[in-house]
Amino acid sequence: MSVTDDLSTSLKEAMKAKDKTKLNAIRQIQTEIAKKKAEKGDEATDELALGVISSYVKKMTKAVEEYQSLGERGQDMANQIQLEIDFLSEWLPEQLSEEDVAKLVDEVLSELGEVDMSQMGRVIGAVMAKGEGIDGSLVSKLVKEKIS
Repeated sequence: MSVTDDLSTSLKEAMKAKDKTKLNAIRQIQTEIAKKKAEKGDEATDELALGVISSYVKKMTKAVEEYQSLGERGQDMANQIQLEIDFLSEWLPEQLSEEDVAKLVDEVLSELGEVDMSQMGRVIGAVMAKGEGIDGSLVSKLVKEKIS
């Protein structure tokens, strides 16, 4: 079953269960997929759907942090968004742990030899090419620490 079909099935289930959090999250994703599909003129592939889900989850993760920084006022909204993130993360590939990413960074740095800050983009690109489920912001942070 494709990701878009799976989303449609989950949408129907959420409607039956009257689960507004899941319903809103799926509708948001389906809207973004439709926008991307219209922009590119492509079919809704699994890659497109997963890309949309991934970017939405990243965006919402930042929103959760901002709401939590508001303290008690933003806690309810942060909890609701976190539920959306947890639900949508089911479709995303498993993220590598920080230790695994650190090993990849070390491996790439040893392959490339002596590098400085001006070559940071090259190092990050090489690490990201090593596989899926790698968080770019984590790679960037680790590369900065190792190079400087």
